[in-house]
Amino acid sequence: MRLDQRVRRRRRAISMVPLIDIVFILLLFFMLSTSLIRARELPVDFPTPDSAPSAQQIRTIRLESEDGSFTFEGARYGSSDINALRRLLAQDPRAPYALDTAPGVSAQALVALLDRLTLAGAENLSLMEEPP
Repeated sequence: MRLDQRVRRRRRAISMVPLIDIVFILLLFFMLSTSLIRARELPVDFPTPDSAPSAQQIRTIRLESEDGSFTFEGARYGSSDINALRRLLAQDPRAPYALDTAPGVSAQALVALLDRLTLAGAENLSLMEEPP
């Protein structure tokens, strides 16, 4: 008499415990390695109604084109004339300047003008708001 002596192979189940351990270790690693420091913030000083300058004191600079040319008090200036900007701003660097743009001028050109004005010594710059 012959007996079946075949060894039945049992399927081994994949254990989920090590996988869960690895997931928690990765979660802990990413939580501890992440920087929770706030991004750099720019201070913004909002004027109070009492300290708002009158309309006669604000000087308007209008950006006319993409190449950076602008007008100031009726005179037109080129984009590369940083010395003229320094001479204009040397009269009163703390005076408020409002920046206006012609239609169709990109924000990049406006930022470039802001950078040039800051390098020339302007301290009190703001952007003009379009009328509703």
